[in-house]
Amino acid sequence: MGPSGKKSCREIRGYSTIFAWKPGPPGKMFTALCRIRPAIWMLSLMSVVISSTPLWPEIPLSNTSQPVSEVKPTESSPSGLNAVDSLKDSRTNRRSMESRDRADQELPPDDEPENLNTLNAPGADYAPFIVEDGKYIIFQSERPGTLEGHNLWYSFNRNFPDRAGPVEYSVPLELRFPYQDRDPNDTMRILFSETSGFFTPGSDGFDGHPCILYRNGQPVEIYLTSTRQLDGNGKLARDGFAGTNIYYARFRNNRWSEVRHLNEINSDYNDRMAYVTQDGSRMYFVSDRPGGYGGNDLYYSQRDLKTGLWSDPINLGPDINSRYDEITPHVSYGGSRLIFASNRPGGIGHFDLYYSRFSGYDWEKPENLGRPINSERDDEAMSLTRDGLWLYFASDRKHPMAMGGFDLYRFATPDILLDSVKILLTGKIMDASSKLPLGLDATIKIIFEEQTIVLSSRKTVKTDGITVSNQFEVELYSGRVYRAEISAPGYEPAEIQLDYRGSIPSGRTDERIVFLEPIRPDTTNPDEKGRIVPGIVVDADTGLALPASTIRKFSGNDVVQVPDVDEKGEFAVTVKPGESFELEARSPGYTMKRLRFEENGLERIRIELKSDGTDPCESYQPACVDNVRILFALNESSIRPSELRKIRNIAEVMKRNPDMRIEVQGHTDRTYRGPEDRAYEYNLMLSKERARAVQKALTDMGIAADRLFIKGYSYLRPIVPTQDAVTGAVNRRVEFRRLRQ
Repeated sequence: MGPSGKKSCREIRGYSTIFAWKPGPPGKMFTALCRIRPAIWMLSLMSVVISSTPLWPEIPLSNTSQPVSEVKPTESSPSGLNAVDSLKDSRTNRRSMESRDRADQELPPDDEPENLNTLNAPGADYAPFIVEDGKYIIFQSERPGTLEGHNLWYSFNRNFPDRAGPVEYSVPLELRFPYQDRDPNDTMRILFSETSGFFTPGSDGFDGHPCILYRNGQPVEIYLTSTRQLDGNGKLARDGFAGTNIYYARFRNNRWSEVRHLNEINSDYNDRMAYVTQDGSRMYFVSDRPGGYGGNDLYYSQRDLKTGLWSDPINLGPDINSRYDEITPHVSYGGSRLIFASNRPGGIGHFDLYYSRFSGYDWEKPENLGRPINSERDDEAMSLTRDGLWLYFASDRKHPMAMGGFDLYRFATPDILLDSVKILLTGKIMDASSKLPLGLDATIKIIFEEQTIVLSSRKTVKTDGITVSNQFEVELYSGRVYRAEISAPGYEPAEIQLDYRGSIPSGRTDERIVFLEPIRPDTTNPDEKGRIVPGIVVDADTGLALPASTIRKFSGNDVVQVPDVDEKGEFAVTVKPGESFELEARSPGYTMKRLRFEENGLERIRIELKSDGTDPCESYQPACVDNVRILFALNESSIRPSELRKIRNIAEVMKRNPDMRIEVQGHTDRTYRGPEDRAYEYNLMLSKERARAVQKALTDMGIAADRLFIKGYSYLRPIVPTQDAVTGAVNRRVEFRRLRQ
């Protein structure tokens, strides 16, 4: 059975209702019916979408521009075969399996896609679609249902609205429109009504590709793929062309309309697997009509939102389509990423998932999503959540929890699939003491990678001389983490982090108010008992702060003060006028140091400790984890044997402190030699892989995964600012941070 979704009669043993497709003359399809059960006709689900009256004038157009220029494809498929049959033979055997030998399968690593075993069943589960708010998932499944073959099913996430955490899906229920014979609490309230009549989208293959269009939290339309149908007298009961067609139904007056044929889109060939952008303005679909570049090509059609009419389909061209097959299109909510599956050469498996960026006027050449999303088998039908946190897809990969055929999987969305949109950063600079805008210009430095944007705030003064505003604004881009440094004469500088990762809607404005502390005439705060002198403890070789340190102040042989050391390695001591004193600094894994200081002229203390060559956590003190650093080879994420002792000691510390939770932080150097625009993305992926490797090692040593949180920083936090692979070796690391209880 191929992506066309067609089965032969011999493939459907036990099925009483099915369509069989046989190749006719080149470029033509003929249908024949196997044994038919009266009154039940199988709907080959293509996709879903939904609407109310008046429909399109109420839906705003997206701000995202889209390519509209027509391309001129070649006239024939290179294989000379019918596109449906050219796919069928290579995929039928694997997909018809109802069970799988799992004896030779190893447990997947933690960074592998999650098998959604509560949703999967023997046979095929395919084409997941996450409803807009993330509460429900809709998918098609081969499990027994109202109709034979594939039917639509749905489940809701009991952990909703916790979108970042684990999912706990309910037992799937069959989706029918409207649902009249169940308690409303048992089904999707937004997708059913109490009125009489319903239809069940079914499928005789893998054409299903559910895609629901929403407006104001409610369904608007449902698009699906089916065939034209005959009534009991052999007369045409539903319009359509000879192949598979794209149909739609609208939700009006609390019920669904009849299923209707999209005459402007369909042809005498196979048109299917539609995806409609959420503003309703564009449809992407699969077709094997003549004039394409391969067997199955991707096309799009533009809709006039005032009239509701679709344009003639346009082939996406040779940059997207190949001489092979492209199927299951999906577009990110922001419109800047196109994801699809293809069996073109150069992939990891048979069908791989690819993505393309929208350049502002056209789709760029697609790239393979790589491992672990793609496998040695078929990976298809991806769906991104609206918030950009997760991607769902179908795969028949080997997995210890696989149920046979295609299963549904979930994986954290890689940054390369996140929409990049402009963000307007605006802010005010305020005096922290008076809570009034500064009376002078401030300087704002926005830093990303090696780029620095320098701004000046604008002051506005009333006639009485009082400043009423001190503002700045700048356009930044999503998918990045910026650092903003703010300074002004006579004020302590401030720094804020601007994390714009994740899915961010177009046109967002980020408003910030930054308070600057005035510099006091004496920053060491004199008082009757003395003054406060700040200090810091750092690694002598790297300059990295040592937050796990302890400080003791001596007067002679007596300990007179034990100041706290914070998470930045900073502390403060009280010093009397003319006092001489000693400070003793200790930190796990470092040689103790005792230094003498004189109060006169002392403004800040810096204590540098040398590593003693031991593991900081050999003492098993909780604070030691802040000093541990796991080092990695160039461009590697595997753990060196020499570093395992450090990880074992951290595991022991966590076992002795069962309430401890830590963040595992991955870092890289800046030696990436590929295209400059890929450097950050590559290193972000590598930093996360290093963090995941350490996380897995700790879980293998008995530490619960919910006590470990991973984060990748790419090359944004170097210890040594260099691009040299040798001197920058210390940057290739994983560090740890204790989280508050």
